[in-house]
Amino acid sequence: MEAEKARSGDTAQSNGKIVMATVKGDVHDIGKNIVGVVLRCNNFEVIDLGVMVPAQKILDTARAENADIIGLSDLITPSLEEMSHVAREMQRQDFCIPLLIGGATTSRAHTALKIEPHYKSPTVWVKDASRAVGVAQSLVSKDLTEAFMARIRHDYAEVRERHRQRGGNKPLVTLQHARAQGFHDDWSNYTPPQPRQPGVTVFADYDLAELRDYIDWTPFFQAWELSGHYPRILDDELVGTQARALFADAQAMLDTLIRERWLRARGVIGFWPAASVGDDIAVYALPSRTGTGVAGEGSVPCATIVQPE
Repeated sequence: MEAEKARSGDTAQSNGKIVMATVKGDVHDIGKNIVGVVLRCNNFEVIDLGVMVPAQKILDTARAENADIIGLSDLITPSLEEMSHVAREMQRQDFCIPLLIGGATTSRAHTALKIEPHYKSPTVWVKDASRAVGVAQSLVSKDLTEAFMARIRHDYAEVRERHRQRGGNKPLVTLQHARAQGFHDDWSNYTPPQPRQPGVTVFADYDLAELRDYIDWTPFFQAWELSGHYPRILDDELVGTQARALFADAQAMLDTLIRERWLRARGVIGFWPAASVGDDIAVYALPSRTGTGVAGEGSVPCATIVQPE
């Protein structure tokens, strides 16, 4: 895009320089690429380092390029800790430029609780590409930054306070308390329902055409870093065109997959007799009632909701 601008003679003044990267441990970059395009269209210079980028490479590049902002992206949950690591390193290495956080698994709450406290300079979660330009412009503007960050910091402080009040680090209850909170009922008048087919049932070759109707397409689009819920994402103003094209490709591949039987769907379910034995749930083999118990967990013991032996 920068080369095209040069060829066309577009010499509009840059709004700022942003170093962007998908953090170490993550190979997804479609969403980041969309953000990059949107920012470039609004006269930001974007240096895209790609995927699986170590923290130090991000910081070294930002220093070498005299960047105005660092933007981090991810899609998978394990990468969230890497974002926190980058924030800690920015603080340790005396950075003062803003840090933008984005990606399918990121959130306002996670940024407020796990990332922003590690870095004293502006740290902002960006929900999607449509908001990236407004946030970036607010952070590079001398007139807007102070008020913008005051709102963000106040907002994040409220998130942390609500988390604290909800008992974010709530201590575990004692075993005696958990037992006292158990479910108590008169099991003598209860007859559990019998499954139509006890034991193991195997679905050896389930109809893929039937399973197709149960696909949750929202995670599919998230995997391609297109933010939105299906089916609304297909009409999204920002990513709708890409979402529709991607969905059409997926449907065509599914048609071929089902028609040519590329794979078979198999499943296994099982029903066995069970009974509570103290704090344990005993699961019995068929037809005898002998087996090993599995300890119940939670503040309401699992065993107390199963009929006693």
